[in-house]
Amino acid sequence: MVVLCLGVVAGYLLGGLLTARAVFRRGRERFLHRGGAQAVDARRVRTFERQERQQTEAFALCSGALWPVALPVLLLHRLVGTVALDRGRPGAARPDPGAVAARIDELERELRLGCHGGAGSDGAPSGPLLPAEQWAEGVPDRRARSV
Repeated sequence: MVVLCLGVVAGYLLGGLLTARAVFRRGRERFLHRGGAQAVDARRVRTFERQERQQTEAFALCSGALWPVALPVLLLHRLVGTVALDRGRPGAARPDPGAVAARIDELERELRLGCHGGAGSDGAPSGPLLPAEQWAEGVPDRRARSV
């Protein structure tokens, strides 16, 4: 019975250590190859060691302690990323910047904002868009009153 308990504890610790090592390695590689960098230079390694190592170690330690939960997540990560998050299509990542700029310009024109509506640099209208009587109706008087 004691041997069985020690075997279970040793197996749990071994699973935790292997999971923590895999999570740390994956986090380090993800940081070093961020932005599509193929070559790893010494500057990126120093930046990782200075900025990211402690939190990557902490995450790896937590993943190792909870390895019965973390291990299936690690194994299914690519499948979930491809199917559920739809990362499989490269064209779905970002819309065309020209189309986005044209849509923003169209909306500004419709709402008379920015350069289309005479707005100042802070975005506030330079003058009321309605006649003064309609503009003042329903607007609370926020001036300070003298006592």
